[in-house]
Amino acid sequence: MKTILCTFFACALFCAVDVRAQQTPLSGAAFIAACKESMTLAVYDFNSCLRAVYPIACGRALGNKEKPGDMKTPEGLFSVQQIQDASAWTHDFGDGKGEIRGAYGSHFIRLKTPGHRGIGIHGTHDPASIGTRATEGCVRLNNSDLLELVKKYVYVGMPVVILTSEADSAVPCRFPAAVKAGPRLMAQTE
Repeated sequence: MKTILCTFFACALFCAVDVRAQQTPLSGAAFIAACKESMTLAVYDFNSCLRAVYPIACGRALGNKEKPGDMKTPEGLFSVQQIQDASAWTHDFGDGKGEIRGAYGSHFIRLKTPGHRGIGIHGTHDPASIGTRATEGCVRLNNSDLLELVKKYVYVGMPVVILTSEADSAVPCRFPAAVKAGPRLMAQTE
C-alpha cells in the first residue's frame, strides 16, 4: 500500500507541474489526495508538504467505480474540471424525503473522471454522514471544510488522487471481456 501511495503522489506531483502556471492559489496547493481507508482528503503543496486535511464520506458500496449507479467512488488519478456554485442545487436521495435543498453544500468540484459522469467533491446537508460510506460515489465534506478548500486551495486542472482502502481492494473488479483478454497486436499490412 505504501508503494502504491508513493506512486500516486509522484504521478499527482508530476501532473501538477503542468498546471502550476495556470491558476495555482497563493497557498501553493499542488494536488489533493482523498483516501478511502482513512476517510480523509488531504491537500499537498509542490514540495509534497501537507497543507490541510479534512474528514470525508465516500461511496456506499465497496470497490472501484465500474458503472453509473453502483454507489462506488472511483479510484485513480483525476483532475478538477470545474468549480461550480451548488448553493441552489437540490437532490432526491430516494429516501422518501423528496428534493433536499443544499444537499451539495456551497460548491461542487467536478472531477474529470474518464468513463464516469457526475463525480465530484462537495458539501452535505447531513454532517453526521462524514466519516462513513454514505455517498452515491462522490467525495463529501463538511460544508465549512468545502468552503475553505474552494477559497484557499482548489483550482481548475488540479490533480486529484483517490486512493483505495483494504476493504475496497478486496472487491473483485469486473472488467469487460476485451480488457480481460488484454491488448492484441494488429496485423501489419504492407
